[in-house]
Parts: sequence; C-alpha cells; structure tokens
Amino acid sequence: MQITYTEHADARMDFRKISKKEVEEAISQPYFTASSRLGRTIVVKKKGDKYLKIICDRSNDKITVVTVYWTRRP
Repeated sequence: MQITYTEHADARMDFRKISKKEVEEAISQPYFTASSRLGRTIVVKKKGDKYLKIICDRSNDKITVVTVYWTRRP
C-alpha cells in the first residue's frame, strides 16, 4: 500500500518530531481505527501513556496522510 503525505502533514510531523516510520507503523499496526465525519479515517497507535493520531484519506491502494499529532486521549 502506498502512503503519501500532504504538505500540511509533513510540516506538522517536522514540528512535532514525528517520523514517517512511526506513522507507517501506526498505519500497519493500529491500536484502533475509526471513521471521521468527513469520510476520512482516524488511525490511533498507543505509545506509552500517549496516543499517536493520524488523519488520512484512503482510496483503493493509496493512503494520503492529512495530519498527525500526539494526544493523551484516544
């Protein structure tokens, strides 16, 4: 499956010190996934006492990461 990143996602990942490897691991082995109200997919990966949240668009065999951030709540 091909994973691409929007400019916004790249900028947020740089600012928040989140690597593409962490994002790809979360997408391949999520803690859980959910649908958002805009038809996007929310991928959550637990790391210690925090959760890595990834908002992405899925279509056929392509995933486009829209934004990525850390949170304390899933």
